[in-house]
Amino acid sequence: MSRSEQPPSRRVLLKGALAAGALTAAPAVGPAGATASAAPAAYGNPLVRNRADPHIHRHTDGHYYFTATAPEYDRIILRRSRTLRGISTAEESVIWKKRSSGDMGAHIWAPEIHHIDGRWYIYFAAAPANDVWKIRMWVLENPSRDPFKGTWTEKGRITTAWDTFSLDATTFTHRGSRYLAWAQHEPGIDHNTGIFLSRMANPWTLTGPQIRLTTPEYDWECVGFKVNEGASFIERDGRVFMTYSASATDSNYCMGLLTAASDSDLMDPTSWTKSPKPVFTSDATTGQYGPGHNSFTVAEDGRTDVLVYHARPYKDITGDPLHDPNRHTRVQRLGWKADGTPDFGIPVADRPRRPATKAARYTMTAFTNTSESNLYVYESTDATTYTLLKGPAYTPPSGLIRDPSLIRHTDGHYWIVYTTGWTGDTIGFARSKDRLNWQFVADHTLPTAPLARTWAPEWFVDEDGSTHVIVSLDTTGTYTFRPHLLTATDRTLRSWTTPRPLAGLDRSNHIDTFVVRHGGTYHALTKQETTKYLEHAVADRLTGPYTLVGTGDWAGWGSWREGPALVRLPNGGWRVYFDGYAEQKYYYSDSLDGLRTWTPIRQLPGLTGFARHFTVLREDA
Repeated sequence: MSRSEQPPSRRVLLKGALAAGALTAAPAVGPAGATASAAPAAYGNPLVRNRADPHIHRHTDGHYYFTATAPEYDRIILRRSRTLRGISTAEESVIWKKRSSGDMGAHIWAPEIHHIDGRWYIYFAAAPANDVWKIRMWVLENPSRDPFKGTWTEKGRITTAWDTFSLDATTFTHRGSRYLAWAQHEPGIDHNTGIFLSRMANPWTLTGPQIRLTTPEYDWECVGFKVNEGASFIERDGRVFMTYSASATDSNYCMGLLTAASDSDLMDPTSWTKSPKPVFTSDATTGQYGPGHNSFTVAEDGRTDVLVYHARPYKDITGDPLHDPNRHTRVQRLGWKADGTPDFGIPVADRPRRPATKAARYTMTAFTNTSESNLYVYESTDATTYTLLKGPAYTPPSGLIRDPSLIRHTDGHYWIVYTTGWTGDTIGFARSKDRLNWQFVADHTLPTAPLARTWAPEWFVDEDGSTHVIVSLDTTGTYTFRPHLLTATDRTLRSWTTPRPLAGLDRSNHIDTFVVRHGGTYHALTKQETTKYLEHAVADRLTGPYTLVGTGDWAGWGSWREGPALVRLPNGGWRVYFDGYAEQKYYYSDSLDGLRTWTPIRQLPGLTGFARHFTVLREDA
């Protein structure tokens, strides 16, 4: 796969830098000739977890704009911060999602954001939904001053000389001309991709000749795959430098370098000299592997050049590296050697994190906006920032896997129960030893007739160890739902009682009912399907009768909310997650007084607008 880059640079950067959408850097770290070792790393790494091919654009409004590849390969995200460190915790927005069919329906890779002639542009790679390796380059445009607002318009595909595998587009200006560099498979050449350069007629159209800058030729460029990709440009003291990434996307991934004189014709291949050795590679001493797909930016002082890249914190990978989500965005100062060439040094070690006061692991199982037939599994140490463990992690033999609910059962397995279809009378079960590899158990048919729809099953394990499922049933065919309770009659979770309504909640249209026990009382959070508010009901027994104690906007969460899921926090409080489905955002809110009052809602970082109707399991070390 490819990595994203961008054009920043030093004094003047590729000319027209800030004005034209490239980044400007000024003098490097310390005086000319200082090396990377003279400038110790000042940033906490990783900067952003589970974001590959990072691109950071420093704009004239004083903000850094960050985009990168999400490991699900299905959307384009954007963050903004006034500082580089602030990108780590900045709210993340989904500004564009892959199409459900046709072009741009798969493998959304390596986005870059640029500001050109008063408009924002994003360059990215994508493939048709029905031909996922037919990857080509595409462009989005937004005329708004604020890229988080306005409308992103699909400007179309970048047309190159050949209709072949192409990706990693980056643009820059130099001596009054705008250029595009990209990676592409060249017909008749025995490699995956080389890197090409062309002038541009406008931000989405090439003009004139298209030249090859580099193709894999050295051994270190051909490990696993013969790859040159992910170009990025920086100019300093009369020379233009182009970095690129080479080899497979595992620990062999590394960076190479091309150099041209600033006053030369960049469209003349003979203007460029290729370094025979890689300039940035894996390093076992710092525990960073496969560094690459870099971009450049400048520090807050306006002088210090900064290298942006991704790497993994381990060497060995199980399976296809493209399915391993742990390429993390990293930043470090870029030094300069006495001869005026960049000194990349080595990928710095991760900064140690202070251990939590009480170790906890939170596992989330979800389906997504783009896939209701695949299970995605995430993990967090703070119940807020979730990273992908595996996705897709499980696909049932038939039907859907909406609303997956998770428990750890007494048999040592993790179990999910899920919605199998938009209509019908079954719920599905699967289990796993490690949360990564799942095994289908059964589709359980509910002996309730008539039964038009069987939605949103949720586990509930009581204090006595009894295991239950609460499921929303439509017995009238009118989309009127009532929560029903099933109880397991053996430890294998293969035999269940006949569903019975939860008394008190069977008088209205309630769906997505989630139950917890607190202080000897059963608390149910449930969506009132008619008003679209989440309501709160309590009972002395699991079966009810339940009394509504919170209706309307009782908690300040607003309406058009669904899929509540609760988890207990180490401080004794409760956290609820729910889907703001009309806004396509995911929220959370906390209670420290026994589920009576709640904090203002906040968006769930990273997964808002992507994950759907999940539950979270907390396990303490």
